Amino acid sequence: MKTLVICRHAKADYPSDTADFDRPLKEKGIKDAEYMGELLSDHNFSPDLIISSPALRAFSTAKIVAEAVKYPIKDIQTHPDIYHEGPGSLLDMIEDIPKEVQSVMIFGHNPTLSDFVRAILKMYHPFDMPTSAMVCIENPFNNWDFSMPQSGRLRWMIIPRLKRKDSGDE
Repeated sequence: MKTLVICRHAKADYPSDTADFDRPLKEKGIKDAEYMGELLSDHNFSPDLIISSPALRAFSTAKIVAEAVKYPIKDIQTHPDIYHEGPGSLLDMIEDIPKEVQSVMIFGHNPTLSDFVRAILKMYHPFDMPTSAMVCIENPFNNWDFSMPQSGRLRWMIIPRLKRKDSGDE
């Protein structure tokens, strides 16, 4: 079974003199990314491959999570389509992942990620991935083609904001 974890970047800052591509993470975003990485590590999840948007906020999130799951930061791949293009390009990129890879994490942005998750899970209602959210989708056909009917099954979804609300940190 192929496992795909879609990750929206952590909360980013909006400095007025900074291009969108170069926006850094806020302190809350860093803490959320660390929390998400710890959760994955606690459950012994370590991906075979991490692919990130090259934008600073997504790549920074990927690095924080990679460190927690003991994935070599130097091995994180970047792909410009995750930043610039829509869900169709993301689907094409995923279909090109080598067959021997069993688990992949992709770090990117909205609306592309939300639209992608809605499309491959065949959701008919609005869906919006909050910052730092992760959605794990499995393909029971053991391939990276998520365009086939019933090829994407939701395994889990984690939203760190809900943890903050539960603990009173919000």
